[in-house]
Amino acid sequence: MPVFAFQLGHQPHISRAEIFSVLNVYTIVYKILPDYGQFLFLEIKAAFSPIKFIKILGGTIKIIENLELPDLKENTIADYLNTTIPAGKINFSISGLNAERLAIAVKKKLKEHDRTVRYITPKNTATILHNDLVKTESDITIVYNSVYITRAIQPIEEFSERDYGRPQSDAKSGMLPPKLARILINLAYISETKQKQVTILDPFCGSGTILLEALDLGYENIFGSDISTQAIADTKKNIDWLKKQKNIFVSPKIFLASATDLQTTLPHKSIDAIITEPYLGKPLRGHETKPYLMTQTQELKELYTQTFGSFQKILKPDGIVIFVIPEFKFKNDWITVDCLSMIKKIGFQIIPFSKNEESLFYARPGQLVGRRIWKLKKSTA
Repeated sequence: MPVFAFQLGHQPHISRAEIFSVLNVYTIVYKILPDYGQFLFLEIKAAFSPIKFIKILGGTIKIIENLELPDLKENTIADYLNTTIPAGKINFSISGLNAERLAIAVKKKLKEHDRTVRYITPKNTATILHNDLVKTESDITIVYNSVYITRAIQPIEEFSERDYGRPQSDAKSGMLPPKLARILINLAYISETKQKQVTILDPFCGSGTILLEALDLGYENIFGSDISTQAIADTKKNIDWLKKQKNIFVSPKIFLASATDLQTTLPHKSIDAIITEPYLGKPLRGHETKPYLMTQTQELKELYTQTFGSFQKILKPDGIVIFVIPEFKFKNDWITVDCLSMIKKIGFQIIPFSKNEESLFYARPGQLVGRRIWKLKKSTA
């Protein structure tokens, strides 16, 4: 059975959780192999299309497959490239341990076969994409003393276009990266057969990042709301833009509403899943005192508790919530928003992402605000 390696993003634990969620959604049978740095190794036991899956995932850089070559010698790799590209110029790249030394030796061997060769230094995935090395099956990665070939690369230009090319954004309120928005949707674990039927809602839609990613993934019953009239206007413009870009005919339902009072706008028990990054508090500059941060966490605790009271009314039984709760950096510690006990009392239970991970923490070095991702289910009792 083929072995695939998933090159994980800068938050590997979140990338892994998303991969497992998506594979389970599509009922792909797999066996987990030992990790190696930024790679997750899986033995895939069912039909698997790396190109299809890389378009779904938000946190995977590329998917590579073990070629099962007998060794790492330059002759072996040169023979592979010579056979794979039987005519014309051979463009190839090699990354991994001692990659450049190996690439020079491979290039020399190919020239001995009278082939025109160009070694491309794989600076980033854009280099691989722009030189069509996935199509020619000539982007090679050496991992665990094995030779892997790149089968699919994250569509970085599409993510960039939805991030920076859309007509409206609001940097002041904090931009949710499209890749993370897609991860949040995938963590909801909505089965493939239900994706066109389920009703999903983002009640803090901002400029519509989660809604755009849901549209791009093929969801059809999408709702978005916000307390800001500017956010609603921005979201509608961005949705219209994406629909034209992708020739999409679905129209999400966007409306003005407070997240704490959704039951006055939406029917009770009408929503299958809520996926959102809520208001995370006032932007921080790094000189805030601990009392200031504690006051902000108390305000957010009250907001989130009231919001889940609203969620409890509009969610269907067993409805799912993917919710981001911020944590604030103070010196070497993180100050948390202590609201989970209240949310449980309202009628929600935590769904762990794995045996060892009740939640997923997302933060880049130097950031003052971290995002802790929670998955909760409405209790049926």
